[in-house]
Amino acid sequence: MSFLKALFGPSRKEIWQQLSREIGGHFHEGGFLAQSAVQARAGDWIVTLDTVTHGDGKTNQTYTRLRAPYFNPAGFRFEVYRASVFSGLGKALGMQDIEVGHPRFDDAFMIKGNAPRRVRRLFDNKRIRRLIDAQPRIHLSVKGHEGWFSKFPAGVDELHFQSLGVIKDLGQLRTLFDLFAEVLQQICHEGRAYEDDVRIHIRRLRAPGGRIEDNKYVLWESYGFRRDAADALGRLGDPTAVPDLASVLWDDDAQLRALAIEALAKIGHGDAIAPLIPLLGDSRKAEGRPIQDRVAEALGQLGEGELVDAVLAAVGGDFTRLKARGGEYRAEIIAALAGAVEGEAGRHAADALGEIHAVEALPRLREILRSYSVTEVTELAVTRTIRKLEARASLPRAASAADAQADTLPRAAREPGPETGTLPRGARGPGGRPGS
Repeated sequence: MSFLKALFGPSRKEIWQQLSREIGGHFHEGGFLAQSAVQARAGDWIVTLDTVTHGDGKTNQTYTRLRAPYFNPAGFRFEVYRASVFSGLGKALGMQDIEVGHPRFDDAFMIKGNAPRRVRRLFDNKRIRRLIDAQPRIHLSVKGHEGWFSKFPAGVDELHFQSLGVIKDLGQLRTLFDLFAEVLQQICHEGRAYEDDVRIHIRRLRAPGGRIEDNKYVLWESYGFRRDAADALGRLGDPTAVPDLASVLWDDDAQLRALAIEALAKIGHGDAIAPLIPLLGDSRKAEGRPIQDRVAEALGQLGEGELVDAVLAAVGGDFTRLKARGGEYRAEIIAALAGAVEGEAGRHAADALGEIHAVEALPRLREILRSYSVTEVTELAVTRTIRKLEARASLPRAASAADAQADTLPRAAREPGPETGTLPRGARGPGGRPGS
């Protein structure tokens, strides 16, 4: 054992490496431009331990911090610190002092928040109070991330802890990770197990997609838990999830889209039909299988096999069945054909729009033509269809009864005329006679 180690004890690196092993995390070695860090998963979230230095260049102070970005659509804010420290920090954020109803805790800590009832529910959790009380110094809060310079997606904020100095106490650090896991579970999932909770899975699915990185660390990513939420909602089969599953059908995450399609088919509710139909024109793949095939299968399970056959036949060049259909789901079918124009079957899809007189598709077809994103053969078909639809759109339309104003219709011969007192009078001459 070296003299310095005997004098000062284990280094931060040694303590933090041991911590990462004990909590099943990962230790990131620091470098010239980045501090060392420990990261660990806590449910849907990534908790990051590192240090940060603040100062004016002459006097600098190092702080230990923990961060965990999470989806916070309601904008819930709270802040807790030991009494007499950081006085008044929360007032600028519109937060108020709150007593949570546990006298010993209220006496020892200052608690602020913008939703008193939610704050009280949070600190009704006995384990959270105990883990906070175990910290000799604590400043735990929710940091908002809004504005042009935020790298966080809309609705994502950060649970944040900061304490002066470098914490090397292994027990204290383990307690901080436990505290973050418990607080995140409470504020995001109301402290409940969520495997069979439809409301919680819907909330998970609504989180923005993507990831957040800081230097070489991934601080937050939503791919895994959003996919898990879509899969769970299909398993649970609750129709209330249909609108939210439909909202991710065009997401950038192809695997999430595939899971949402399967979930909608499992739920089996008729409200899923309209959102799925436009995807019949999507030639992209998800998990190695065309989206179009997945949607065709789902719509078949929902009882719309004939609609699928008509649309796919039209994309293949046979418009007979599509022309014979009524007006049900017309807007969705047009969207599917317009989407297919940019795929391999673009020529047939464009012709199909002309065959069903889809004047509604003109703006999309003009946009496709301007983008030069199709083959020459498809371009010719799109041009031909645009001319056909423009000609149809310019045809005179027979006026309906609703178009005519009642007071402009011709009157029947026997119908009384207007009151004579309301007719305009001619100018009178000097003798009082009407002027000529």
